[in-house]
Amino acid sequence: MKPNNLKEKINLNSFIHEGRISYAKDYLDNAKLLLNSQFRFQHVYDMEPSPEVYQLNSWQKSPNGDPEWLYVLKRQEYLQDLLYSYLRTNESEYLFKIKTFIFDWIQNNDTDDSARYKTWRTIDTGIRLLNWSKPLSYLISRNIVSAEEESQINQSVKCQAKYLEDNYIEKYDLSNWGVLITTGILAFSAEHPNIIDDQISNWALDKLIQELKLQVDETGLQWEQSPLYFIEVFRSSLSVVASFKANKKFVPAEITNVLKRMLKASKFLIKPNGNLLQQGDTDSIKIADLVATAEYILAGKFNSNYKYDFLLISLADKAEITLGQKKLDENRYFDSITSGNFFFKDTNSKNYWHIYNGNLGSGHGHASSGHLDLVINDDDIFLDPGRYTYVNSQERRYLKSGFSHNVILVDNTFPTVPLNSWKFSTVVSNQRNEVAHFKTFDSIKCTYVDKKINYIVTRYFIWIKTATIMVIVDIVEDSGQHLQSNNWILNPVSQVKEITQNQIKISINQNEYYLFHSSKQVEIQRQLLSDRYNQIQQTSKLIISDNFNNSNVSYTVIGKKEVIAGVNHVDSMRNGKVDTSDIHNYGIVISLNGRKPITVNIQHENTIKGNKLYFVNNIPFYGNISVEE
Repeated sequence: MKPNNLKEKINLNSFIHEGRISYAKDYLDNAKLLLNSQFRFQHVYDMEPSPEVYQLNSWQKSPNGDPEWLYVLKRQEYLQDLLYSYLRTNESEYLFKIKTFIFDWIQNNDTDDSARYKTWRTIDTGIRLLNWSKPLSYLISRNIVSAEEESQINQSVKCQAKYLEDNYIEKYDLSNWGVLITTGILAFSAEHPNIIDDQISNWALDKLIQELKLQVDETGLQWEQSPLYFIEVFRSSLSVVASFKANKKFVPAEITNVLKRMLKASKFLIKPNGNLLQQGDTDSIKIADLVATAEYILAGKFNSNYKYDFLLISLADKAEITLGQKKLDENRYFDSITSGNFFFKDTNSKNYWHIYNGNLGSGHGHASSGHLDLVINDDDIFLDPGRYTYVNSQERRYLKSGFSHNVILVDNTFPTVPLNSWKFSTVVSNQRNEVAHFKTFDSIKCTYVDKKINYIVTRYFIWIKTATIMVIVDIVEDSGQHLQSNNWILNPVSQVKEITQNQIKISINQNEYYLFHSSKQVEIQRQLLSDRYNQIQQTSKLIISDNFNNSNVSYTVIGKKEVIAGVNHVDSMRNGKVDTSDIHNYGIVISLNGRKPITVNIQHENTIKGNKLYFVNNIPFYGNISVEE
């Protein structure tokens, strides 16, 4: 660690030659392919990656049939691979290839009247300007482009920036598209002043401030309910801060304050294994370099144990940083009431959970109200299976649906139903969430309503800290006869074995866990799982179900095999008699190995007649959620 309050300038060459740049080998390997005009879009920050290698034959026809491949091609983030490789090796062929790709884009998409504007999208244009910014500086300073060629590039940039302003629509204010549009203009303008008109640059700055104000809530989460697009907004906005600092331009506090909130939130979007939480349209990627770079640029925190993001460090080259200005918050809890996301993360024990019951967000959101992600001892127990594709297909709709999340289905339906790749035909009505943290346990209560069919689901999540046990008590209220099914999507390396009708053993690597439940039927199905866009595999899904009449109260309890011995629902006593109204009082006893049992009690509905004091296992209870150890 470096001493506090020391001022230093970021030195890009030092980062490169001291091995402080993340994914360095990937940059070098991909640059070798690019020298032969071969493309493999597998960079960690490619929004729609493609693992296959394709030869570039056309700028207008996708080799795999997915239009996203062309969008990634035209964003030209691969220019960063070539720039890194040049700076690492000092071989000018990488710079000449950057020049070739820039002029190939211009020739095939700009100077060609039949292609200009027609083959463009605003989001890709904004990203392309960002990706041209630093490489162009090296093309000029190393005399790779002539004055005439530089003028041709500048003219294209002017045209692209004007296109972005002219085609900006109101909904971009609330979309990652808007941020990716404006940040491209701003980063390029900071690096290359007097090319883009000042009026457009000023417009872009005002727009970015407005976009961040609308899109990022007070807790620091971006409204689209997708950590991947949170990252895109965060990283592209950081690129503006990096460029402005490097070029001694004033950075408005309206931008840095939002990014500092996002920095705090970003740490909870990373699971203990370093992978990004999959929620909505998100891939399981490692982004520690981005968080480390954000801490360095925004808070002056430098750690020699971390690797750093090449794009941001290259843009920030020569920027002055004041080190160690402030100790960063290390809270284990992050309760984003506004967005309906609740997190726990313990980096020492490597336990983690995320509970979601909020607004759907944008078209990148999935049908997942009441969903739980759970990690114990660095093992993914319950997870989200990802997105796979944006092509409107059975796989796309299935992975967006309630069938692919750890939620409750009633009569094999979930109230939020995908219509196509981007729209939904019906959407659940999320009600209030309640969260509390006590000395020995945490509790989150989530409720949602299906207004069309008129049923209510309430989930109580109780994390027992002292035993590393997750308890879920579910209450479904729906008049008549119905079937309740609970989905639990498992780690693909999990091995599942039914011990008894109500006990399941889940083995992950060398660790074993017990899942106890109160339902009568268990089915193990195959489930699609996609860690990254365009990649698909299979995992297992537990479907635990039961029939009920009017209402049903049930439990699911999971913990380490060596800790948890058994779980039983225990009759509630009131006025010296058994009270069978589970919806008024529901108690379970968790037996532990070598320790006293734990009693969990839920009083979902108020008791308005008779004695309000209930006894479970001879222990008196009063209150909504109680845990007795």
